[in-house]
Amino acid sequence: ATLAATMARTRAMTAFTVVALAGITAMVMLSHHAAAAAAEAKARFDPVALPKHHPSKHHLRATQHLSVCWNSTSCEEQPVNYFTLFRSGQGVPCMAAPATQDEAEGGLWGGGQDATLEHFIRSRGHANHVAVAEDGCEEVFGLTKDRHGEPLQTTHYLTGTNTGGLEVSDNPDFSSIMEVGGKVFSVVQFEYPRPGTMYLSELAQDARGALRPRSMRHVDWSHQGGLWIPCAGSLSPWNTHIGGEEYEPDAKYFRAGLNDSSVCGSSSGVCTSIECAEDVIPSTKWNECSELKESYSFAKYLSGAFPAEIQGIEDLRTQLNPYNYGYAYEVRVHEDGSYEAGKWYAVGRRSNELAYIMPDEKTMYLSDDGTNVVFQKFVADEARNFQSGTLYAAKFHQKTDGSRGGTFDIEWIDLGHATSAEIEAAARNLTFDDIMEVAEPAVDFRTGAGGPRPVCPEGFEAVNAGSAGLECLRVREGMETVASRLESRRYAAMLGATTELTKLEGITYDSKRHRLYAAVSSLTKGMEDEMSYGQPSFKYDLGGENDIKVTQNKCGCVYTMELDSAFTATKMTPLICGDPHSGTDEKNQCNLDEVANPDNVAYLDLFDLLLIAEDTKYHENNVLWAYDPSSGAKERILVAPMGAEVTSPYMYKAGGWGYIMAVAQHPYEYNQHIYDPSSTGKAGHVGVIGPIKLQQ
Repeated sequence: ATLAATMARTRAMTAFTVVALAGITAMVMLSHHAAAAAAEAKARFDPVALPKHHPSKHHLRATQHLSVCWNSTSCEEQPVNYFTLFRSGQGVPCMAAPATQDEAEGGLWGGGQDATLEHFIRSRGHANHVAVAEDGCEEVFGLTKDRHGEPLQTTHYLTGTNTGGLEVSDNPDFSSIMEVGGKVFSVVQFEYPRPGTMYLSELAQDARGALRPRSMRHVDWSHQGGLWIPCAGSLSPWNTHIGGEEYEPDAKYFRAGLNDSSVCGSSSGVCTSIECAEDVIPSTKWNECSELKESYSFAKYLSGAFPAEIQGIEDLRTQLNPYNYGYAYEVRVHEDGSYEAGKWYAVGRRSNELAYIMPDEKTMYLSDDGTNVVFQKFVADEARNFQSGTLYAAKFHQKTDGSRGGTFDIEWIDLGHATSAEIEAAARNLTFDDIMEVAEPAVDFRTGAGGPRPVCPEGFEAVNAGSAGLECLRVREGMETVASRLESRRYAAMLGATTELTKLEGITYDSKRHRLYAAVSSLTKGMEDEMSYGQPSFKYDLGGENDIKVTQNKCGCVYTMELDSAFTATKMTPLICGDPHSGTDEKNQCNLDEVANPDNVAYLDLFDLLLIAEDTKYHENNVLWAYDPSSGAKERILVAPMGAEVTSPYMYKAGGWGYIMAVAQHPYEYNQHIYDPSSTGKAGHVGVIGPIKLQQ
């Protein structure tokens, strides 16, 4: 009987294939609206063991069994597995071109300004039904395209010349699944290379819940200058794809009169120690200039020029406007396969890791990925319309000594009200010098209370926000609103907000406990007390207020944030942290039984579980954890191959089935084992764990 049961279970799972997948983006999305009905369900996925031998470290391991109790009297066992929807470079039939193009009817954009609406009309396109093109047309999954929709070719990483091959991204990131009018669609965004790219697909679903791609189309962002480093994302309460542009280009480097010699290396800032090292002449090679490298790479999307063909920053600034990038955005998919895509300029500009909309459909939290970053909140004037509203920035007040990650009260600083129409117009027409004045900072190293202090000319504010280091800034008269949106992090610092967080990553809402979870991938640099990785340094605190003073933890933490009745975060406390003291070897410097560099998190309303995805170089194989907020217990439910990243956890529902999506990102990154006989290849994967039969 046991053998028969095993064979039956095996047969039930033959439709699913476990694939080796590296750099996983594991996503699990459940609509806010489904939470109440299933609040009492409890689930446990069978844990996954870490691979012990080198060949097996190349392969994905995912849970294969789910035990779920929907209520006190209804429990069941379900087989689950991982199967692939897409892989980078895969050909998928084209979605048929729109037969007609009707006038847009406000909808997603709330009937905004005519000039802005015109862009959205061009990006949408309409069709009477979703059909597969009949001319043999095929889309290549992950193929990057220029602003005219033509395929881009690869750039040589040293010379900056055209190598002649088609540029296909191995870095799929956030991938949504949406059920629209009885049809199932997926939007997948690709983080690297430059430009970012995005594809919309229709998925076919069979009676057993299995999904497969039916047709695909490239999503056009040319109306807003293209898409810059699309990273993590979420699904809105009204079933639209939400994303954000990460590591925004710094407009300060594009000021008139600057050249590569004056820009490259300038982000290291002024000397912040008494004994300064001898001046080092920074490299102005396009691939070694961290301040401009991504912009050089992006230019071929706009002009077709490869880095080797661009004559310095003077030439680059004629092609690329940095204020076109760094925004949260939305993609709405229609039943006929058409779409609307647009950026929310009113929400401000930063290194968007993730934008998360609360159940009130007006409050949005925005995480800022990088060094010395800010935590922000936007409150829309109207539900579901983020084209106008008020932006806030968090100031943290530490209440404990910080030895275990610190506990903080949160104050919110009002950065003012704005509309997308006014900010988009400013972004297209203004430069950094039109908005802010810059003065050369100095440092007073005289001993005394508080140690070294910044020195700015009268009327200028000292700030330390983002990767620019210590700066002296002044907002030009009448430019406060524009500064709050186009220089959101700098302006927040000038008003006293905390810009000391390091790699603020994913955010998710726990509807059962009415609180947020937020991943801080690394408690280092600005989060330490005048230290950097445990060594004395003023670099990241000089110019700020040193609000955060925690013991460095390179393995990171997930925090809880308590909320009031208006969905405003009021307090932040560590929930679970990595252990940097109990690693086993150089490849596993963080404790293997604890989280390491948590990247994105997702609370599963259906099962009362928190998914924690790793993006770490301190575990040889990255892990997706399922954490029980009630008991504190956690299990590995997915192990990525070596060099892989696990990001963007979310759970989706479609046709009575649930899916935990897992997207493979940058397999074998920095890892020469790609050449091993056991290698599973560098192409990214998009797939799901499931299907999970949901209780009706």
